Amino acid sequence: MKPSLFRSLIELTTDAVFIVRVLPGGEQFVMEYVNDAYLHKFNVTRESVVGREFRDMLHTQIVDTIRKRFIECVRLRSNLSFEESFENGTTSLSELFPIMDADSVIEYVVGISKDITELKMKRDQITASEQTLQSIINSSDNLLIYMSNDFTIRYANRRAQEHARKLFGKSFSIGDKLTDYYPKAERELALKHALQLKEQKQTISHEHQLVYPDGETRWFLRRYYGVFDEKGELTGIVIASINITNRKEQELQIQKQADSLREIAKIQSHEIRRPVANIIGLVDLIDLNGKTLEENEQILQYLRQSAQELDGLISRIVDKTQYDTDF
Repeated sequence: MKPSLFRSLIELTTDAVFIVRVLPGGEQFVMEYVNDAYLHKFNVTRESVVGREFRDMLHTQIVDTIRKRFIECVRLRSNLSFEESFENGTTSLSELFPIMDADSVIEYVVGISKDITELKMKRDQITASEQTLQSIINSSDNLLIYMSNDFTIRYANRRAQEHARKLFGKSFSIGDKLTDYYPKAERELALKHALQLKEQKQTISHEHQLVYPDGETRWFLRRYYGVFDEKGELTGIVIASINITNRKEQELQIQKQADSLREIAKIQSHEIRRPVANIIGLVDLIDLNGKTLEENEQILQYLRQSAQELDGLISRIVDKTQYDTDF
């Protein structure tokens, strides 16, 4: 490439370009060339910078920092990149390139400074959004785990890590396979659910009871959500485990109450009828005039037994009702 064409390209670029001559010893530097973008960016004239050593052209408070970067570039004999923030609120990404002569001695350092203010603002916005999202996810009471479709853990929120420490005695490690933490039966079930998710392409739900090493029992509703690419291929899985212990305990309470009501209905409809029928029949048999005293006493004895049986059944009903109230 002709020098004139090269210079034209440098002058046309909107990035600040500068060439610095390295003095013997590699610790002093003289500005040899700057393009128009450099002059505009730093609001200087060509006469104020070209041909001057750093200490003669830079502010005292920044000259040492700038010089250290050039010294490091020369010492490492390789490119050096860094970000700079300026008082006017702009940010630049600068890169230094060491240029060697025929004897492999670094003679010049070429620098390019690109304004990345807008890019940095967007990057900061993305970072802030990620932090906000992270806070939201970590504030959730649900256990959330994101993994690749081979169950390699990519992310686990705070609740999931607390759960892992309580259940396994250690946190989930990013890069581990979630199935390696499971016992065999649970591992086979998880693989089955993942296969269903891949084939059906819809959320898979599963309720299960879990007993921690300390004896605490919890119920969880585990849901598998698929992450699919544009071709519909499964690329990742999100597991959301919801603590449903309170709901399950209420369901069990309702079930026990229903069982008690069915038992009470059985007692009322069948067992109570027997002693009541006996009492009615025995009352009809009592005849103070036509039967002997012994016969009437025998009937009264049967009547007493039926009354006691009826009293026992009523006590059973009362006990069941009291149990359901206290449950």
